[in-house]
Amino acid sequence: MVVWSILTEQAWNELQQRGRLRVARRHVMQEFLAPYAWMAKQMERTLRTPRPSASAMPVWAWYQWEGERRKPDLRIAGYLPKGEPGVRVECQVAEERVLLSDFDLWHYVLNYCYLPKSEKDGKAFEKKLDRDGLSFYGYNHQHPLPHTGYRQEIERSWERMFDLTWVDRGQAIASPPKKKSIQATLWELVLDDVVRVREFTAR
Repeated sequence: MVVWSILTEQAWNELQQRGRLRVARRHVMQEFLAPYAWMAKQMERTLRTPRPSASAMPVWAWYQWEGERRKPDLRIAGYLPKGEPGVRVECQVAEERVLLSDFDLWHYVLNYCYLPKSEKDGKAFEKKLDRDGLSFYGYNHQHPLPHTGYRQEIERSWERMFDLTWVDRGQAIASPPKKKSIQATLWELVLDDVVRVREFTAR
């Protein structure tokens, strides 16, 4: 499987010097720590390759960037802070090392929102919350909904992001497979994985 990872210059140097690149909890910004930990749990549950350590967090890459445009376009802004040098590494990795997911649906996890099966399902869930005097507003990963049942229902809904064939009626939530942006998460990148390197300056 071919994936592309956008690395800082520092991360690329570490990959070259150590022969592998891993991400520890201390490298993750506090606001992303809980979503990353959730993704790590999904990787532990799904991947046949073991988690390197209890503090290991996902390494991120692209499998499909903006639909059939597979390779991330370095002319686009947002990969790194403007003006920062970076590296796009193309890697050939074994499928069993990779967990693929819908990048757009990942934002439901980041924003601590219920990922509905349909617009109707989403409205029904919000009505249930409203009946108990709750809503998504004011709650996040650091301050989750106080109701355990709702928390579990929300987290189970996020698992829909791993079904890359799923598209809802009207495509209001999930895009067809050929139009999806698909992210890849791994426990590590290994220098031997790298088949091509492109340096760039972030726009």
